[in-house]
Amino acid sequence: MTAFADDPMLTHLCTQTDLLLSTIRTLDDHAVRGPSRLPGWTRGHVLSHLARNADGFANVAGSAVTGRITPMYLSVEARDADIEAGADRPAADLEADVESSAERLLVQLAAVPAEHLDLQVPSGRGPDVSVATVPWTRTREVVYHHVDLDAGFTFADVPDVLLRAGLLECPPRLADAAPGARITCTLADGELLDLTVGDGAVPVRGQAADVLAWLTGRGDGSSLDTDGQPLPTLPSWG
Repeated sequence: MTAFADDPMLTHLCTQTDLLLSTIRTLDDHAVRGPSRLPGWTRGHVLSHLARNADGFANVAGSAVTGRITPMYLSVEARDADIEAGADRPAADLEADVESSAERLLVQLAAVPAEHLDLQVPSGRGPDVSVATVPWTRTREVVYHHVDLDAGFTFADVPDVLLRAGLLECPPRLADAAPGARITCTLADGELLDLTVGDGAVPVRGQAADVLAWLTGRGDGSSLDTDGQPLPTLPSWG
């Protein structure tokens, strides 16, 4: 049996990729050249990044399949150059690139052998990437950058299981926050999720989607309740 044969995250990845592609199909050439939510990036930059990110994760998964290590990216400079080179293409070309690169990644993930799940592959831009993390990490990329397109999709459209996964990885990434936040998130099914970010100095309550948008720098937190205290300014989510 292959490593991800029974991994439900692959189903979420396919669903979220389909939703992303549906949004891309609503964008014309003018729209893809418009600004995204990411400073300095157009929607075309976001889509070019998503395509090259899929190819990068395919390198990681493919390393487990073939036994030949291929870094996710050659370097930070090569990654950035590839994104820039593809950003100004027509909407149809960007859509086709996002779709075909996603398909290539799924082919590699479907072939990863279970005995290579713990393989570590150089990222080319930071810590090594574990093959085991690829389904979630790619799903996160698809979801968060779908939001970044600023084309109607928000964290409110994301299922609880993905919101929960995203929220739970925020505390270690924001561990230096001071003042930080002691957060109670309400998921769509009514479940409460408690998080402590940094020193936990400020109480914060709100809907899970709004909290995740704030923690990842994709929302201003204006809908969150802080018992009248100023909302903390958090370090970059990265």
